[in-house]
Amino acid sequence: MSKKIKGNGRHLTYSDRVYIEEGLLQGDSFRSIASKLSKDPSTISKEVRLHSEPQSSTTVTYPKCIYCTNFKKCKYTVFNCCNCDKKSCSYCKTNRQAIVCNEYNPFKCKGTLKPPYVCNGCSQKQVCHETKRYYRAAKAQKAYEKVLSNSRAGINMTPDELKDLNDLISPLILKGQPLSHIFAVHADEIPVTRRTLYNYLDQSVFQARNIDLPRRVRYKRRKRSVKSKHNTSQQAYRHRRTYKDFEIFMDAHPECDVVEMDTVKGSRQAGKCLLTFLFRSCNFMLVILLPRCTQECVIKAINDLTETLGMRLFRKYFPVILTDYAEEKTMPKNSKVCIKHAA
Repeated sequence: MSKKIKGNGRHLTYSDRVYIEEGLLQGDSFRSIASKLSKDPSTISKEVRLHSEPQSSTTVTYPKCIYCTNFKKCKYTVFNCCNCDKKSCSYCKTNRQAIVCNEYNPFKCKGTLKPPYVCNGCSQKQVCHETKRYYRAAKAQKAYEKVLSNSRAGINMTPDELKDLNDLISPLILKGQPLSHIFAVHADEIPVTRRTLYNYLDQSVFQARNIDLPRRVRYKRRKRSVKSKHNTSQQAYRHRRTYKDFEIFMDAHPECDVVEMDTVKGSRQAGKCLLTFLFRSCNFMLVILLPRCTQECVIKAINDLTETLGMRLFRKYFPVILTDYAEEKTMPKNSKVCIKHAA
């Protein structure tokens, strides 16, 4: 691994693996892929060889004749490979895998034995009957995450170090000393933090157990009602109405005008507020006074504005309305979209 390439020491991300898969489909070399990702070519080669998987074989059994390089120009039929004169030979029918043809030359693919080691961008996949290997970014990422998780699991100590730590910690805990006192007195002899000691006690790697810590046994975990911050059932209004969708729409319709909608309120939580519409094309701002800063008032103001102007003028001057994402507590289930194309 070259240390001269900046960023070569970092792990490959999922986006990097997707780029590798796309590069293999296009037939790019390891060197060209590595130059785009700021990696060493050997890194890409190791990644492909490590995470490439053979394609699952089908259950259909074909005659061995189709694996012959002379199959298309062979004078014998698939069921007549024993050099007999019969068009339908009983021996060939019962022994489809038995090849006695003197011209039989099995096809051997060496594509998986040399770079790129996979069949992603191979042009002979339709005629090749060898076991194929493919590199898939999603499966490679899952395998990487599994190895990463397993490498960080367990205890980061040797058996001898763990025995020495157990001989120091367990007798003191059994005598009734709290773990905070033990760590304060023997901090120089303990190679881990106090939080790690509690984790080791939870994993029962010491002779002492959690039951030997009186205060830890006496305390019980408090019950807390955990509410999901984002409820997917209440976010149906955001479907295809995110800022990413807005950018895609504006790239396709650059001539379309945009109106930015926002609310301005004072320091008090309740009370009147201002609903503003900023026209980007001319920096003109339309302000509407709302009795309360709620969504019902915003919807009513927009409906009143539509009735005043008429649907035709409203669609003309408000083709796209862009607003920020409000808090979930102010967005009921029947809430409107935050980006609206009125055309």
